[in-house]
Amino acid sequence: MVTHMEEINGFYDDDGNRINPELIRKPGLCLLCRKNDIDDPMENMLCAMTRHDQRNEVEEKFECGAFEKK
Repeated sequence: MVTHMEEINGFYDDDGNRINPELIRKPGLCLLCRKNDIDDPMENMLCAMTRHDQRNEVEEKFECGAFEKK
């Protein structure tokens, strides 16, 4: 059974479709970032949103203002 809170929590696109952050491609820049898969759910969600917003861009054009080299 899905509770009301489970229906609200999550990551949704502009059309209200739920997005699984684990299925969003990670560009090379993300793999080089100190924040990649850290133990901070909010930071991980922000990273996923950035990747999702640029999912149709060429990888070489991917930009992230929060990038911190490892």
